[in-house]
Amino acid sequence: MAVPDFSSKTIDVLAKRAAFRCSNPDCRVNTVGPNSDPNKAVKIGEAAHIYGARIGSKRYISDMTDLARGEITNAIWLCRNCHKLIDTDDLKYSSNVLFSWREKHEEYVSSIIGSSTDKILFKELTSELSQFEYCPPIVKRIVIDKPDYWEFRLTAELMRFLYSPLFRKIEDLRRGLYIKDLEKIEDDDVLVWVKAKLDEFSLIIRPAQDLLERLTKSWGEPGKSGDIDEIHHIVKLIREYLEYIVSYVEKIEFVSVSKKYLRLVSLFKELIASQVLKLSAMPSEIDEVIEIQIKYNDGVFNEEIPKEIRKEIVFEFPENLEKELEREFSRLEFAGFFKDGNNVLGCGCLVFVVVFIVLYFLI
Repeated sequence: MAVPDFSSKTIDVLAKRAAFRCSNPDCRVNTVGPNSDPNKAVKIGEAAHIYGARIGSKRYISDMTDLARGEITNAIWLCRNCHKLIDTDDLKYSSNVLFSWREKHEEYVSSIIGSSTDKILFKELTSELSQFEYCPPIVKRIVIDKPDYWEFRLTAELMRFLYSPLFRKIEDLRRGLYIKDLEKIEDDDVLVWVKAKLDEFSLIIRPAQDLLERLTKSWGEPGKSGDIDEIHHIVKLIREYLEYIVSYVEKIEFVSVSKKYLRLVSLFKELIASQVLKLSAMPSEIDEVIEIQIKYNDGVFNEEIPKEIRKEIVFEFPENLEKELEREFSRLEFAGFFKDGNNVLGCGCLVFVVVFIVLYFLI
């Protein structure tokens, strides 16, 4: 795991970007000054974590990686007094407040000491940020600060923000936390319905590979910058794709069958939901890629250095679920309904579908 403390380089850049002034708009005191020793300077400025660095610290969130906690995107330059202040009352000084402080302070610094070119660049950056106004502040900070591997970080944070409600809805469905009108399936139509939904699921999954390959291209070639607009566009396209999948899962969930077929339909629902939820691992998989890359750059990657990092999501029958379905088909005396060569249950659609989620060459 990466250390959540800021590096000396990050602290130096943060302080300079703040013009060595406290970023609290109600303070803005100078944080450097002369010392009685002519060879020294007084420094009362500190790099503070916006989201806490460690368990128990203010504004700590558990689903953030240590790597992200130690990035400049999670930092704000404050005087010692204001640093202590924000860690005394984290309800008043929430993460959103601190992100807003930093954004307004950088705008202030640009207005008072920036050159004409700096002001033009700041205006362009503001325009670039406009498309992310609906996003959490951490997303905008990644766009502004562009830390190492910002393309991956931007993608992961956008995915967390945009996709989490959808995956949560699927989990709510599995737990029976809401209901919709039921579709009645007659006994004679149950197995035909199952096969039709399997075929539909196979068609639904296939676009995922093209979407994720296009996302990979949006990150740019190794050593080159990615395309912010394209990353944003593809992440939103994937959200629309996931919204369609959620509507499909809802149709699977809200069906009514006779007692005879309850077990079969229940197993089928579990199969579909468990496979779809595999997509929820995407942000964590991207975070892992960033950690591997940084370990490689820092010379602490102990394993054989890979030429590429490849993350995969595999859609397939879980072995235990396949056996249960086989037993249920046998009990219903429909064991031969899905016979197809060596494939015991399928019409060939759920043996496996492999989606490459990350493909990135180490440099």
